[in-house]
Amino acid sequence: MNEDILINEKKNSEIVIKGVNNDLLIIFPEDISWNDIVSQLTNKLEENKNFWIGASVSIDLGKRKLDETQINRLHDMLIKRHHLILNTIYTQDDETKNFAKKINIKVGKFNPLVKNINTNPKVNEILENNILGNALYIKQTVRSGQIIRFDGNIIIYGDTNPGSEIIATGDIVVIGSLKGLAHAGAKGDDKAQIIAINLKPTQLRISSYIGRPPDDVRNSNTPEYAWVSNGEIHISSLKLKNK
Repeated sequence: MNEDILINEKKNSEIVIKGVNNDLLIIFPEDISWNDIVSQLTNKLEENKNFWIGASVSIDLGKRKLDETQINRLHDMLIKRHHLILNTIYTQDDETKNFAKKINIKVGKFNPLVKNINTNPKVNEILENNILGNALYIKQTVRSGQIIRFDGNIIIYGDTNPGSEIIATGDIVVIGSLKGLAHAGAKGDDKAQIIAINLKPTQLRISSYIGRPPDDVRNSNTPEYAWVSNGEIHISSLKLKNK
């Protein structure tokens, strides 16, 4: 199971961005101008640029037509400027398909995720049962290759294995071993923290700061936390946090 969860509610005249499975889905409205599309997309990606980096992206254009220049601009904006992985463009227009194929973008006619975007039982079950306030609760081991991405705090009752990624705009708490990548404060919150029973990450990130794994690789049942101070990520025993 790969769950990359991100929910943004938007008006019909605005771009819709949703996380479905391990893919970031961007749906373009059909009734606004191309310039408005570019402006909206740029603003959203710039605002949350640390949160989006490295995400796999599918674009659903519906019946909207894009010419070769627009396809190339979209490609460059996503890949070169924002460091996203452009997976597929879904379009019902044959000319748009051909322009996308010319630069080796995978194309499809209908996005199977769109018709089920609000009714997928697995996605709804995760959202309804595991979100409380601004926190996502997960009671399972996060395996290699899995990505958990949430706009808020993430609390995991279980281990995160090497090769997994946990990305939160708030804090990350792992009631178990944290052995994958953890990125807290992904929208630029320097006060975010990462807490785990056994802190053995492949990489720690808080806001725009990157920290290396601890030198001590022993197994430990003493909770530790990571935080930013003086422009660096520090790690210490949770017992010392309030002393």
